[in-house]
Amino acid sequence: MKQQLAKSVALSFLSPLLTGCILGLYFVITNHGSGVNVFISLLTGAIVNAHVVGLSMALFVVPGYIYLFKINKIHYSAILTLGMLGGGIFSYLFAAQSGAGLVINSFMATMAAGLFLYGLRRFA
Repeated sequence: MKQQLAKSVALSFLSPLLTGCILGLYFVITNHGSGVNVFISLLTGAIVNAHVVGLSMALFVVPGYIYLFKINKIHYSAILTLGMLGGGIFSYLFAAQSGAGLVINSFMATMAAGLFLYGLRRFA
């Protein structure tokens, strides 16, 4: 089980990369190809805030999953909510206290929790 958890946590760290790519492509397309600079800027911004995802996974998602596993009541919505809660709290404490940064960091942490759950099912 520990190896399965480790692989799933490792998979969840793709979340900042995916978020940065999606946002970068969105802004490049909506600004009619304004350039690679916008894409790289958004990608590096998402990667720089990866510490929010790591802390959220370490202090909210994985302990929450282990607790729910022990009592045999795993609900995916609870794990995703823990990811969003952790992302919001750590984003508020470290990165952004309002605005788009708070929302994007919470989204990244929620996506990381979803990738964690996907990894658990995939590596089972």
